[in-house]
Amino acid sequence: MEKLLIVDGHNLLFQMFYGIPAKILGKDNKPIHAIIGFLGALLKIIKNVEPSNIIVIFDGEKGSDRVEINPEYKANRIDYSKVEEIDNPFSQLGDIMRTLEYMNIRYHETTDGFEADDVIASYVKVYKEKMKIFIISNDTDFLQLVEKNVSLYVYRGKKTVIYDEEKVFERYGIKSSLFADYKALIGDNSDNLKGVPKVGPIIATKLINQYGGICNIIENLSNIQLPSIKATLNENINRIENNFELIGLNRNAPLPYLIDETIYHYNNEKYATMKILKDMDLLK
Repeated sequence: MEKLLIVDGHNLLFQMFYGIPAKILGKDNKPIHAIIGFLGALLKIIKNVEPSNIIVIFDGEKGSDRVEINPEYKANRIDYSKVEEIDNPFSQLGDIMRTLEYMNIRYHETTDGFEADDVIASYVKVYKEKMKIFIISNDTDFLQLVEKNVSLYVYRGKKTVIYDEEKVFERYGIKSSLFADYKALIGDNSDNLKGVPKVGPIIATKLINQYGGICNIIENLSNIQLPSIKATLNENINRIENNFELIGLNRNAPLPYLIDETIYHYNNEKYATMKILKDMDLLK
């Protein structure tokens, strides 16, 4: 079966920009450490997975329509328009895109209010029966997409974790198909979403394993034994439903490329990190 590698572009960019302790300077003393990290990680992943197809998805500048549901959604994120170049991961994004072009890897910036997560989810929906799919990201929202042919590849060098259905259940004690319901209950600090008071991971897992998703939990409020949990769930039904709508991925986003346009031919010698940087005149 063919393999599709889908990279959450901004996620990998940020992981490398903040994960490499020393800022490496290239030509004209411009920082290139995120470029080096991004390429190095991508090439290692490609070597491990040996994909037949690759696409990298970046979030566009417009932002997401999700803020219309909750204005606090991702309001905790840094405004990088006010950050100096050397401390700004986006200062290296243009060169990362140029390196992808050099490697003949398709990339796309989202538009029309969709997030990169939605485009990735849409590719999964369309192609999951036809090929194995690996999503490259450390964003746990993608665990809701994990199923038979779909894995979440969390790159951490030698500590890399690949989540399949079994691994999700082993780590969280719930089915991957109910992961959005789980996060709707506990919240998501990275997206500035508050969970239900008094409902942490342990309680959320017990509720989901006993009743199923949030709709079934809400329908069975009268059957919940602990008065304090019953009360807090009842008081926060709107929050739970809004969280679920925000965390749940839209699987109907338009696809920027047909699958045949994302075919990738791996060449480890041609596409070595330092060779790419040298060829693109990014080194001192």
